[in-house]
Amino acid sequence: MLDATISKEPLYRGGGQIIPTSRRCAYSAFLMATPRLMEPYYFVEVIAPADCVTAVYTVLSKRRGHVTTDAPIPGSPLYTIKAFIPVIDSFGFETDLRTHTQGQAFCMSVFSHWQIVPGDPLDKSIVIRPLELQPAPHLAREFMIKTRRRKGLSEDVSVNKFFDDPMLVELAKQQDLFGF
Repeated sequence: MLDATISKEPLYRGGGQIIPTSRRCAYSAFLMATPRLMEPYYFVEVIAPADCVTAVYTVLSKRRGHVTTDAPIPGSPLYTIKAFIPVIDSFGFETDLRTHTQGQAFCMSVFSHWQIVPGDPLDKSIVIRPLELQPAPHLAREFMIKTRRRKGLSEDVSVNKFFDDPMLVELAKQQDLFGF
């Protein structure tokens, strides 16, 4: 916001004048600040026999998981595999794990942390094709589009509706000047 004109009369400068303006400023600031999406991650501990460790790695890699440690449990034929897996990819993980290991592995999971989803959710050059696995740089855009579809919103997020025409012209000049 560069300038604001507020009525001199207290009767006319209530929330109906200030709140929508503040909302437009906040929304446009969020969109202009290159937003990123964050997703929750689980810490997963899998206990399996030594001959099932490769199957556990396979299941984790299919679900964007990454192993932090794997070590044998002293005095037993079992291994402990510790990993992180995105919560969105964890649904059905235990079933998949038991299928690939013939029921010999079991897991325990607990929330661990939040992590930034790779990619830019506002990158309009990314085309999301249905029923195709997206590469990592396209995940943020895919998550945003699918969420907006599910909520009945348009796919594209446009900053244009938060600015008036003179401000859009000035913004376009600045983007040309800085090479954005």
